[in-house]
Amino acid sequence: MQEIRKGGVMRRVSICLAVVFVVHHATPAWAVREAALLMLPDLLAEARRANPSLQEARKRWEAAQAKVPQATGLPAPKIGIEFEDIPRGTVKLNQATIMYQLIQSIPFPWKLSLRHQVAVKEAQVAAMQFKQAEWDVLSGVKAAYYDLWLLDREDDLQQEQLMWIKQALASAQARYETGALPQDEFLQVQGESRVAANELVVLDHHREAMAAHLNHLLNRPVHAPVGRPENVALDAVAFTTEELMAVAQDRQPELLAMRYTLERAEAAYKLSKRELLPDLETMMELRDPAMGPIGPWDLTLAVVLPFWFWTKAKYGVKAALYDRDSMQAAYQAMQNDVARRIHEHWHESQAAFSTARLSRDELIPLARQAVTASLAAYQRGEGSAADFAEALQQLTERRRTNARQLVNLEQHVVMLEQAVGMSLRPAHESVE
Repeated sequence: MQEIRKGGVMRRVSICLAVVFVVHHATPAWAVREAALLMLPDLLAEARRANPSLQEARKRWEAAQAKVPQATGLPAPKIGIEFEDIPRGTVKLNQATIMYQLIQSIPFPWKLSLRHQVAVKEAQVAAMQFKQAEWDVLSGVKAAYYDLWLLDREDDLQQEQLMWIKQALASAQARYETGALPQDEFLQVQGESRVAANELVVLDHHREAMAAHLNHLLNRPVHAPVGRPENVALDAVAFTTEELMAVAQDRQPELLAMRYTLERAEAAYKLSKRELLPDLETMMELRDPAMGPIGPWDLTLAVVLPFWFWTKAKYGVKAALYDRDSMQAAYQAMQNDVARRIHEHWHESQAAFSTARLSRDELIPLARQAVTASLAAYQRGEGSAADFAEALQQLTERRRTNARQLVNLEQHVVMLEQAVGMSLRPAHESVE
């Protein structure tokens, strides 16, 4: 029994020494990968250039802009011909007096200006919809970028764990073959090794899935290779919620689109009331063209009366009024939603920053000190190998927590940017 215990201690010593080597000296798995380094500014520029959803939204905006001049034009004129004084009982058109007509409708004053205003607001809404589509795509690229970084970091830590377990398995194999290690303990180490190896396979599949998502946003083939992202630095959000709310009022695309929609509904309501006013229709007739272009001519002026306004135009006014009131409520709801998103993601980002900073500045250094102290104590014969292994595991968890909170912070920053309509990490998105 004493020999078995001694063998277990020696096995743990070899495990601990292997882990120390891994933690302080091992080259991460990503360092030997051949894929190019991913640069966030390059990815954002590529998404703006190649994403088909952005191209589609831009074309819709351009189409809405092209409709603005159409709203200010007069109705199409009518050109006609009239045969007057046809001999009774005949169809001798050559004996009739020929008159050429030009008919033009002229809308009541202010109708064209209101139609122009409606078209302008529709173009502004389309512009904000394009801007929102751009934010959606760029936010997706950023989120995928940070998720890839986390998956690579998880892979690094798992590679280290696997090296440790493989060392443990080799020691256990040797002890088991000599009968110094119980079978159940050997099988446990084997199980841990297989679980650790499978975890690497799982992480690889997760990374391929995230890479396919990023490639989709960039309009690349889904299986195109994706390199390793740059390291993520710990940066706090440099704005208060009040400052972010003030910025959102002027820059948030969804909020601006709703504001322009409300303004369009107000213009449409005013236009619907103007539709109750009569339009003017003019007709000019030229008689006997054989007498030359300055021959006799007639001018007719007519007023187009909205005679059936009580069954048609009146309900158009009511519908426009309901639309305006609906947009007012929707605009208020959007303001409330933007405020909620800003406060929610700001506080979540602050929590993630606090945790990541604590891990980086205090918990990880303390965990490293615990590993060093535990190893020194064991070498003096004052500690146990199990305590040392536990300290190493704690260090790994601290590093994993730090990586997850870093990404958690950046993901909430991405959501904040969407809620505000402004980049909060301009230094991360510009090419030096």
